[in-house]
Amino acid sequence: MRKLIILVFFLSFNLYSEGYIFDSRGNSEQIVLNFKNNNQYIHITTHGWWTDSEGNYGIEKCYGKTEISNDKINLDIICELVDQNKEIQKVARKRNSLVGAGVGINTYLETSEKYNFLLGKKCTYAVTFLNKDFFYKQKCK
Repeated sequence: MRKLIILVFFLSFNLYSEGYIFDSRGNSEQIVLNFKNNNQYIHITTHGWWTDSEGNYGIEKCYGKTEISNDKINLDIICELVDQNKEIQKVARKRNSLVGAGVGINTYLETSEKYNFLLGKKCTYAVTFLNKDFFYKQKCK
């Protein structure tokens, strides 16, 4: 019994020290306005599937804009995440980095009671694209 308690303690500590992990994958639809100086303004809609370190999973949809200038990107989107129990979260994702991949900040704007521990948190994320498909990973402490 003592070994079981110690094992549970170490597993709990390890999970807690990891923080909250969120993984997402999906694809994007883009409407692009090209300028003569090679800058772009892009209206973006994404659809994806996600899992988290709490054992939850669900779908997400995002709407927003991307501005590209001199190989730098300014992304500003709002997403709605719906889990397996129809619990909803709304987040803002922003990043200023290189085109194709980068690091940004995800802010939890609105959550159902189940996800109140995330409300107002700002979490670092990394994203990369392969054509119009994206691979997203986020960590919150």
